[in-house]
Amino acid sequence: MPVFGALIEWVSFYWVTIIVVLHIGLSVMTSLHVLLYKENDRTSLAWIGLVVFSPVLGSLFYWLFGINRIKRLAQREHPQKIKQDFRYEEDCIDFHGQPKHWHSSIIAGYTIHPVNYVDANSIELLVNGDNAYPAMIESIRGAKHHIVLSSYIFDYDSLGQKFVTALAQAKDRGVVVYVLLDGIGVGYSWRKSDRALKKRGVRTAQFLPAISLTGIRFINLRNHRKILCVDGQEAYIGGMNISKGNLVKSAKHPIDDVHFKVAGPVIDQISQVFIEDWFFATGELIKFPSYNAGITEPKKASVVSRVIQDGPDEHHNRIRWTLINALVCAQKSVRIITPYFIPDQTLMTSLHAAALRGVSVEIIVPERSNILFVDWVMEANYLRIIEHGIEIYKNKRPFDHSKIVLIDDVWSFIGSTNWDARSLEFNFEINLECFDGDLNSQLTALYESKKLNSEQVLEADMANLAMYKKIRNNLFRLFSPYL
Repeated sequence: MPVFGALIEWVSFYWVTIIVVLHIGLSVMTSLHVLLYKENDRTSLAWIGLVVFSPVLGSLFYWLFGINRIKRLAQREHPQKIKQDFRYEEDCIDFHGQPKHWHSSIIAGYTIHPVNYVDANSIELLVNGDNAYPAMIESIRGAKHHIVLSSYIFDYDSLGQKFVTALAQAKDRGVVVYVLLDGIGVGYSWRKSDRALKKRGVRTAQFLPAISLTGIRFINLRNHRKILCVDGQEAYIGGMNISKGNLVKSAKHPIDDVHFKVAGPVIDQISQVFIEDWFFATGELIKFPSYNAGITEPKKASVVSRVIQDGPDEHHNRIRWTLINALVCAQKSVRIITPYFIPDQTLMTSLHAAALRGVSVEIIVPERSNILFVDWVMEANYLRIIEHGIEIYKNKRPFDHSKIVLIDDVWSFIGSTNWDARSLEFNFEINLECFDGDLNSQLTALYESKKLNSEQVLEADMANLAMYKKIRNNLFRLFSPYL
């Protein structure tokens, strides 16, 4: 006790010195980490400033939210051999009959993400949860062997309970079921869906649990993918979480969105992403059946497609580079639907370059999103965006969460990715890069239907904004790399 009393007395006498030494030590260590691992000069300087001028708290905040890289495939036990089936061989690139001016993009695409384009796929649009959820539940009910489901949000509302019941019933009849939930997203329902599934005997796992000794420093990295694969024969991907808010005909606060039902060999690439995610979350290597064209021949199987996966790991920047690569090939039009449009300077420059070439560039965003300060940041950027002829339209319907990119009449990009730093820097995402005129035409019709209910952003309107709004918007714009 005398020793303990002496220690307390020493600390109480030198506490200022201790805090100063701790602050200097943490600041130096954290600043070195920023210098070595942060690529963006602007964010690096901001982090160092926060670390230096906010004793201890700045360093703590950085280690919790500033680390945006994680190594996953570096684990020695990861089955690398599974990935070989999807890799291309440099001396036999297949252009699948695409227009000649897209050949250079396809060559670059293989370098960006060395996964094969595969043909004979069918992709069906499912607009809003009213169409998507019944189809998904029907597929779950028809499953015979395996189901894998990954979702960022899985609400335990009336809709979520239907999914829980369908998954549990599939498990009861002998189907192998795996459900992967994001460690933060599962908290939206207070983990009720996770507990309900486990209670019914369904295998679940959390991707980077928010409360864990190993995952706490990666709390800012989230799995934003939405994947459902059934028996290797049907798959669903897109931007739709499991929530009754997507039932626009009955929801109190409806959310517009679009999901996609996939049939064809590209399903193997989709299920592979789930296998890797499950292995990362649990250390367990699961088996999933390969697509068999002889079982269910897809209708109108004309889509050439492949998966582009992205995340703050060894796949980082693949979606950003895929978009830049495709924008270079645009000759007539670029059409974008996104709930959040806060692109970095590189993507914005690529869009402006397309507009300067005479390409029609149009973007539809919600009039009001579900995040107020993101709306302010977008509004701050409107004048900069509409330079060189880019047109922005604000959709006046309830919040539109759809994510689509269309270039000319052939290329489509669909999946879970938004045009913001959160998606492109911190989230694990999955998209399909597609070549098909019919799919592009269907998506263009959807785009035009949304445009009918949209109002164009005009330069005069932005210039006449109240001064306090300009100041507010541009203040929040400073934090856009972190949103």
